[in-house]
Amino acid sequence: MKRKIVFIKRYDYGKGVVDLGEYVISYASSCSFLCEYCYLKFAKAPKKPIIYENIEVLEKELKELFLKEETKNFYFNLGETTDAFLSEKHIEVINQISELISFFAERYDRRVFLELRTKTDNILKISPLNKRKNLFYIYGVSLLPEEIISNFEKGTANLEKRIAGIKKAQELSYLIGLRFEPIIIYPVFGITYEEVVNSLKNLISLYKEIFLKLRSFLDISLLHSISLGTLRLTKKQYKYLKEKRSKLVFFEMVLSPDKKYRYSRPIRLYLYQELIKNLKEIFGKTIIDKIYLSTEFPYIWKGCNLPLRLLSAFY
Repeated sequence: MKRKIVFIKRYDYGKGVVDLGEYVISYASSCSFLCEYCYLKFAKAPKKPIIYENIEVLEKELKELFLKEETKNFYFNLGETTDAFLSEKHIEVINQISELISFFAERYDRRVFLELRTKTDNILKISPLNKRKNLFYIYGVSLLPEEIISNFEKGTANLEKRIAGIKKAQELSYLIGLRFEPIIIYPVFGITYEEVVNSLKNLISLYKEIFLKLRSFLDISLLHSISLGTLRLTKKQYKYLKEKRSKLVFFEMVLSPDKKYRYSRPIRLYLYQELIKNLKEIFGKTIIDKIYLSTEFPYIWKGCNLPLRLLSAFY
């Protein structure tokens, strides 16, 4: 199938959300997983995974972008409209794309980061990507507590397998992107103030366990960044999931300026602040330089004492 619209698009974070300077390359669409919160179910996307054939159009778009933009560093996301490690074919196409990008990066003296986000452990089975000049691969792994993965991310790799994938990516000298998103409040113990606080404390303790596992092997010199981002739902998603009585629909969700339903501001701030505190305790205070908030508003960044930064400035 040929792609009929542009391959490259600046990521649309939504009204008021901090712009991280990220471009999405839609070389493929959809995946075979059954994540309950996936936005692709509610978008005009193919039901089955496809990879587009007309890469020559992408090559033209890349050239135009490198000529138009004067920025020294580019950040491309190749795991937004599909899982980057969904199949061997996906990696074959990413190799083709990285060759094109490397050519333009060297020609125009740019530095490029390619984030390959995944919820699989397929890096253990798929041929490694070719190393390229002026180009860094970021192995971006979505990390959630096991109970949340098993309940809301059907068909994906479990937590231990995702961690095994990180170890393999380090062996291949890929940069590592730890993606703690979407942070989902689950289980919810009740609706009283005390019960909600206990739910949040339990969730934070589960993430602390993940942080401790990572500390035992993570090569900080290869760590590109750590993202924190809570669940957000479009109006259509929220309505559908609420009608289905999904456990994703927390009773204290509000419609934000970007027209997404999110946990209330105090809850999000509490979660981020506590997770950041745990990260600093486990990895050291300098880890703060690697942390950013995904799809959040400036006042939330400020509440977490995080400076606004572009993704391309993290390494």
